[in-house]
Amino acid sequence: MVRLLGEFFAVRMRKWLPDSLSFAIILTFVAMVMALIITKTPPLALLGHWYKGFWLFLSFSMQMALIVVLGYALGTSPILRKFFDWLSKKVKTPTGVYITVLIVGGAASYLYWGFLVAVAVLAMEMARRVKGVDYRFLGGCVYAALMPTVFGISITAPLLMNTPNNAFIKMGAIDRTVPPSETIFSSYSLITLAVTCVVILVTMYLMRPKKADPAWDIAERIEKGEIVVEDTKDSERIDRTKLSPAEKVDSSVILTIFTCICGFVYIVYFFWTKGTAGIDLDSINFTFFIFGLAFWGRPTLFARAIIEAVRGVASIIIQFPLYAGIMGIFMYSGISKVIATWIVSIATPVTFPWFALVTAAVLNMFIPSAGGEWMVIGPTLLEAGKTLGYPVGKLIMAYSYGDMLTNLIQPFWSLIFIPVLAKMANVRARDIMGYTAVLCIVWFVVLSVLVVVL
Repeated sequence: MVRLLGEFFAVRMRKWLPDSLSFAIILTFVAMVMALIITKTPPLALLGHWYKGFWLFLSFSMQMALIVVLGYALGTSPILRKFFDWLSKKVKTPTGVYITVLIVGGAASYLYWGFLVAVAVLAMEMARRVKGVDYRFLGGCVYAALMPTVFGISITAPLLMNTPNNAFIKMGAIDRTVPPSETIFSSYSLITLAVTCVVILVTMYLMRPKKADPAWDIAERIEKGEIVVEDTKDSERIDRTKLSPAEKVDSSVILTIFTCICGFVYIVYFFWTKGTAGIDLDSINFTFFIFGLAFWGRPTLFARAIIEAVRGVASIIIQFPLYAGIMGIFMYSGISKVIATWIVSIATPVTFPWFALVTAAVLNMFIPSAGGEWMVIGPTLLEAGKTLGYPVGKLIMAYSYGDMLTNLIQPFWSLIFIPVLAKMANVRARDIMGYTAVLCIVWFVVLSVLVVVL
């Protein structure tokens, strides 16, 4: 039943879901129409909101581009390729590959969602070594592995609400910080995490294809010569006797040793003093850079890997401004607050967390940034929760669940790992999102029960 449902959605998503760039443009149009109708925003003012928001993600776009490039370079380094070879000998079946990616990916995402790009490299490397793996479904597993992020130590709303003198305290929406014991480490969250892990594994296991489509069996196509994988072993050997003085400098391990010693010292110091609170995009990118350079050994080899990876980040560069523009429309026109007010106005103390979840899920389609969305609708939800007497920690988590829920049918976050998977085959968001759509439906049903009952 679940497998048939997965195939049904997969076929229709591939047929009807536009390319991710077209999807972003369509959402922009829908957001503009909503602003004109709901908030009566004048057309020129609306275009101003769009333009003002267009540049909100500039630094974020660079961070995302770097995490894709550096994650790919690190994952394809000689040391990790040897690890993938070893792992593929242990995991010999397609089902084993799917489960491995889900478990390893889920654990990594729980620590930090940015590790998803490394999970994509793991999936790509295992797919080229194990026959019978359906590459499209494997991409769905990579995306599904993102879900535990919402329970982890890097989720935005709980971290922000635990920050002293945060924006919500300043605006009077709340009079104290909300510690992790009330959010991600609460029994409410831990029970939901356990149930969610079961939902992910069981749903994806039941949905796995009986047999891989030959066009998407990467290992089989490599064996037949239909896909040519460059052997980088020869390029890793450098005959220094034939190099010019400049080329000898480029390939010098002394440069690597100096840079990596400095980098490793600071990484240890940074995380020793800051702990898990220091995990963010900047620290992860810096760590990926230092380890990538160390694992490749020579600057020139690392540079080649970077050049190879850069070709895959075009989608991030061009699409993030569009989503930032949509966020600008929702933020500056006031649509988000209007929608949130409508929904919570009909809630009761029992149904309120469900309505908070649905509000976050709907708005996430237009503002796929958990932090940005929380800044827009958080004050409205907090005020409603205070009126209804609902625990603030549970409200924050219910919002976070809704925000993550529709990520499974919103191609925005696929941009961080699709470029990696596309290195091996021309996989697109539409190829994987039929499977994640089924997971979205199942998880929504489960969450609907949990947020009301717990």
